[in-house]
Amino acid sequence: MDTVLVTGGTGHLGRDLVSRLKGSYRVRVLARSPGSDHDVEWIRGDLATGEGVADALAGSQSVIHAATLSPAARRGYVVPKDLWSSPSEVDRDGTAQLLEKSAAAGVGHIIYVSIVGIDKPRVPYLRRKLEAEYIIRQGPIPWSIARATQFHWLLDRMLGRMARLPMVPLPDLQVEPVDTTDFADYLVEAVGNEPVGRLADFGGPEVLTFSEA
Repeated sequence: MDTVLVTGGTGHLGRDLVSRLKGSYRVRVLARSPGSDHDVEWIRGDLATGEGVADALAGSQSVIHAATLSPAARRGYVVPKDLWSSPSEVDRDGTAQLLEKSAAAGVGHIIYVSIVGIDKPRVPYLRRKLEAEYIIRQGPIPWSIARATQFHWLLDRMLGRMARLPMVPLPDLQVEPVDTTDFADYLVEAVGNEPVGRLADFGGPEVLTFSEA
């Protein structure tokens, strides 16, 4: 079986990816805190510092790059700082380092997890994701980029935080939330195919206004 390295393998999407890859691939996960699943090869490391990245890539045929760093997503709400700055060490700098070391390891396919509608980013986090896409596109590794709409868990977290407040003005936006399990199936299918560049955008079955959600 081919070996697939998953970055971000301990996150919501990453856990669904790992569970679906097992049995068809040898699965490696680069993580600061390795898990306990004995069917997974855990490599202790950090994409932000470069620790363990070369070891994780050695002998890997494919990479699903799902790691990201969004402070707003972690806390479940936006603060003013999110409107003018966003960390670059994982999404931009970590991606550049991952590409360089993937080339040295002879990786044949990298699949990058991105976000629908970031071509004209309005906030710094989306600019980091777009910069990472550019690095992937210009890099030496055959690539596929898979953009998804908002995940259910993130929308639920945001709305859950909002519900604690007495009143919240809801923006007049439409959302098309998608479940991470469905998107994980889409990514696993891409692993079995040849690199194709930009994959079709992946969105949920419903288009909702923010207030409907």
